[in-house]
Amino acid sequence: MTISPFLKSIFVAAALAACTTPPATTPQDNSFALSEGVDWVANNPEWGEKAEEVYALATDYVEEVASERPANSWAVVLDIDETVLNNVDYQIRRERLGEGYTPESWSNWTAEKSATLVPGAKEFIERVNALGGHVALVTNRADTQQLWTEENLAAVGLERNEDFRVLLTKAEPDGASEKDARYELVPAMLAVQGYPDVEIVAYIGDNRYDRPMPVREEDKFFCIDQGGMYGTPCAKDPQPVMN
Repeated sequence: MTISPFLKSIFVAAALAACTTPPATTPQDNSFALSEGVDWVANNPEWGEKAEEVYALATDYVEEVASERPANSWAVVLDIDETVLNNVDYQIRRERLGEGYTPESWSNWTAEKSATLVPGAKEFIERVNALGGHVALVTNRADTQQLWTEENLAAVGLERNEDFRVLLTKAEPDGASEKDARYELVPAMLAVQGYPDVEIVAYIGDNRYDRPMPVREEDKFFCIDQGGMYGTPCAKDPQPVMN
């Protein structure tokens, strides 16, 4: 087939344009910015450092307790979310969608069992056990999510019996978010397991309600800063770093 000089000039121009036009790229999702607290937990090493500092203080405290009490006579109670398990990836996903928490999305997340450890939590729990104390976990996760929660904990190296003896969830749909009744159950549950007369000596959480209410002066409470992602934080929101 003979190509006319006119058509040939069109083909040459098109070929040159193809050589000089940059290839199309997949657009990057830069259309959203993480909220300040989520960004701090996800991307600022200071968050992990502060969590480790809190757990170091709690470790110092339980070492004092252990020096004055017999083994198996004391326990610590920890919240789970943002205290032992870090759910910041769930928050990132929700913010990327432009949405917040929903029971359905949270249930799917817990079923995924992808939460990671809060820095310092595992070392603290191991130290409590080595000192002769007991660990109880009291959470507002639903009882329908208890198995997933235990499997998530096992995935990050925290096993029932070896690392914690009690895990209390909230009954769905009518269970109370207030944890006081569950805190009161902890010594009784340890007693039926063969450890009578156990006293709770400290509480650790990320929310002001992760301890008995109303606040009692004698209760020792250690606060993990979770960047204000959930509920009523027990620490101030992170402040921007000034250069």
